[in-house]
Amino acid sequence: MAKALLGQRAFQDDRLVLEAARLRTRVRDLETLIEHLQHDNDRLRDDLRTQDLQEELEPVPEPVS
Repeated sequence: MAKALLGQRAFQDDRLVLEAARLRTRVRDLETLIEHLQHDNDRLRDDLRTQDLQEELEPVPEPVS
């Protein structure tokens, strides 16, 4: 099945091997970046929730009539 998809090549093209390795590295780097961004986003969301809760708990000064 693999031969049918890739063709019956008797040789390996070094450029394709290097490009595939470079792309795998790039994908791994992007996956790591996504994980960091998701972590930062979760932290910021938690900070906003905490800030909103603190504002709800603080008494709001009433205007003096």
